[in-house]
Amino acid sequence: MPGRRFWILAASLALTLATSAAEPGAPRAKSPAGLPNIEADSYASEEGGKVIIGRNAKLESNGALLQAKLLRFDTRNGQVIAEGAVVYATNSLRILADKVTVDPVTDTIHATHARFGRAPVYFTAEDLLIVKGDKTMKGVRMWNSEPAAAGMHLGIREVVYTEKEDWLSLRGVTPHLAGLPFFYLPAYGQEGYSDIPYDLYLNMGSTDNQGSYLRSYFLARQNSALWVGGLLDYYTKSGFLWGPAIRFDNTKQGKGTLWKGNLQAGYIDDQGGLDTDVYGRIPGRGRNFALGEIHGRTADGMEIAGALLATSDPHFLRDFRPNLIGRTGNPQATLEVAQPLAGGYLSANLTAKTDNYQDIVQKLPELRFDLPALALGESDWKQRCFVTLGYLSERPSADLPLAGGVFQSATGSTDAWSTARLDAYYGVTRPLVLNDWLTFKPVAGVRTTGWSAGLNNAGTSSKVIGQVGFDLDALVTGSWNLQAAHWGIDGLRHSFRPTLQYRYMPGADRFIGTLPMSERAISASALEEVDLADRLDAAATTDTQVARFGFRNTLETRDANAGTREVLRADIFTDWRQDLMGSTRSDVHTALRLTPAPWLSIESAIRLPDGGGAPLESLQSLTLRSGDFWRTSFNWVELRQVTNARQFIWDGRVTLNSVYSLVAQMNYDALARQATYESIGIVQRIGNSWELEYAIDQRLTTLGGGGRSLGFHLRARLFKF
Repeated sequence: MPGRRFWILAASLALTLATSAAEPGAPRAKSPAGLPNIEADSYASEEGGKVIIGRNAKLESNGALLQAKLLRFDTRNGQVIAEGAVVYATNSLRILADKVTVDPVTDTIHATHARFGRAPVYFTAEDLLIVKGDKTMKGVRMWNSEPAAAGMHLGIREVVYTEKEDWLSLRGVTPHLAGLPFFYLPAYGQEGYSDIPYDLYLNMGSTDNQGSYLRSYFLARQNSALWVGGLLDYYTKSGFLWGPAIRFDNTKQGKGTLWKGNLQAGYIDDQGGLDTDVYGRIPGRGRNFALGEIHGRTADGMEIAGALLATSDPHFLRDFRPNLIGRTGNPQATLEVAQPLAGGYLSANLTAKTDNYQDIVQKLPELRFDLPALALGESDWKQRCFVTLGYLSERPSADLPLAGGVFQSATGSTDAWSTARLDAYYGVTRPLVLNDWLTFKPVAGVRTTGWSAGLNNAGTSSKVIGQVGFDLDALVTGSWNLQAAHWGIDGLRHSFRPTLQYRYMPGADRFIGTLPMSERAISASALEEVDLADRLDAAATTDTQVARFGFRNTLETRDANAGTREVLRADIFTDWRQDLMGSTRSDVHTALRLTPAPWLSIESAIRLPDGGGAPLESLQSLTLRSGDFWRTSFNWVELRQVTNARQFIWDGRVTLNSVYSLVAQMNYDALARQATYESIGIVQRIGNSWELEYAIDQRLTTLGGGGRSLGFHLRARLFKF
C-alpha cells in the first residue's frame, strides 16, 4: 500500500494529507535478532517467540512509518497490529488512530477511530478499511478546523471507493452547521474523485405576503456531465413549492458534441393572500415558473443556443425566487441553430410565447442564410448578402390588449395577425485608403421583402428599399513620454477616431402602417443601426436618410503585465434622420471611462435629449480595488423617461485572510427614500474543496404587492482540486 495515491472522500472532499516523522526520543532498546527495523522501549514475545511485542514502538519499512504505544509483529506472515496513539504515515498519507492492522499478504490496512488531514480540513472515521486499493469508510466526518461537536462538518455514514472501476459512492450524506443537520442526501455516486459532487443553496427568512420561509435548491452529480436535483421551499402562508432542477455540462471532454445547459422549475398551490399584478389581474393559486438555457457545439461547427423563461404570472419570481430576477428577460422560449455553409452561415431561429400576458412577436420558425463580406472576384469590391424565410405571429395580450385600441395603436392591427415573410439583401462595398489616417468606404445595396398577408386582412404585399452611402473613418494618434510611477503611468498614447456614416434609402417610406412589424421595440439606451443590412425589420425601416457622427478617444499607457493599459476612453455619438414626417435628431449618447491607476476606475454614461435639458439616462460608477485584498464600487442610476428612477447601488468585498472574506451590498431607492435591498455576509473557504457563503438579506419591493422580506441564506459549493 505505501506509495499509492490516496482518495478524495465525501465527493471530492480531498484527503490532502501530510507526511509526518517521529519526534526524537530517549535511547531505544535494541531490536531482537531477525526482527525488522523496529525500535521500542522494551520487547516481549508470545506464541513461542513467533509474535514480538514492542512498547512505545516504531516500525519503518518501505518508506512507511508505524508508531504506537503497543506494537505486535507476527513473524510468520508479517502482520502488524498497532494499538494506542497510533501514527501510520507514508509520503502521501498520515493516519492517527486507536488501532491499526497492516497485513502485507492480503494488502490490507484496517484502522478504527481514525483521524487524518491537515489544517484547515480534518477527517475522522469510525472505521477505515483499505484492501488492494479499494477503500471503505464508515462514520466519516469532515471538519472545518479542529473537530468539535458544535463545529461545521459533513457527516457520511459510509464511503466506498473501488479502484478498478474508479467509482466513489457515499451513503447518508448530512452537512451540519453549528452541530445541527440542515440537509440529507441518501446516496450518491460518481466516477473517480474529480469535479463537483453537489451544489446547495439555502435561504430562510420572512415576507409580508408569503410568511416565514425556507428556500432550498440542490443538485447531486450523477456522472461526469449530469447533475440532478430540485427545489423545495416551505412558506408558512403560501405552502410548499417544489420542482426539478437539472444541469448538464460535458465541455470538459473537449471532443464530440459539447453541451452546457441547465433547467429549474417550481410549482406552488399558493394558499396566501394574492395581490393584483401589474395588469390589474389576480393570479390563480396554481403558480409556477421554469427557467433554463442551453448551449451546444458539434465537432463540425454547428452551434445551438436556447433560453426559456415561463411564469404563470409576472410576480412569481419576485414572490418566490427574487435571486433569479437578474438572470431573466421577457418571458419567452428561444432556440437558434447555426451551421457554417458555403463560406457563410445557415441558421434557424424559434421564438415562442410562454405566457398570456407578455407581448411577443413569435417566429415559428425563421430560417436565414448569411454570407459575410467576401471579395467579389479578383476586384477590391466586397459583397454581402442574406436571405430569410419565416412565419411570424402576434396576438393581443395583457400587455397589449384589444380593449381601448391599445393593440391597434402599437401594432397598426385591429386583431391578431400572422404572416409568412421572405426577406433578402445584397450589397457591395469598396474600402479606399485615402492616406495613412483616413479611410473612405462607399456602400450600395438593395433589400426586398415580401409578406403573405398585411395588417387588417390585407393581401400579399412587398417592399423594396435601396441603399447608397458611405463610411468615413479617421485615425489621429500622438504619444508622450510622461512618467508618473504613483499612478502606474509609463508613457501615454492618444488615439482620436472620428467617424461619419451616411445612408440614403429610397423606398423606406412606403407602406408605413400597413405592414406587420416583427421588431418594434428598440432600446433607448442604444442608437439604432445605420446600415440597411443590419436593420432587423424592413417594415420598421422608415428613414429615407440617416447620418451618424461621433468620435472615440482613447488614452493608453504601457503595462508590465498586459503590455497596454487603458487610462481614458471617451465616446460621443448622435444621429440625424429624415422620414415622411421631416427630419429629427437623436439623443446624444456619451460614455466615459477613466482609469488613472490600476486601483481606481470611474465610469459615466449619459444620454442627453435633443435640444438640451436634463439627461434622460445617467449611470455613474466609481470602483476602488486593492489587488486581491478588497474591492468596492458605488453606482448611481437615474432615469427620466416613461418611468422615473433614481437608484444608488453599493457593493464591497474584503478578503480577511486565506479563509474568510466579507461581502456586502446595498440598493437605495431615492424616490422611495428607503433601501430596497441590503445584504451582508461572510464567504468561507475550507481548504481547497469547500466555499460557504453565509449572509443576511433584507429586500423591499417598491412595486405594488411586494412587501418586505428578511432572510438568511447559506450557499455551499464544492470545487475540484
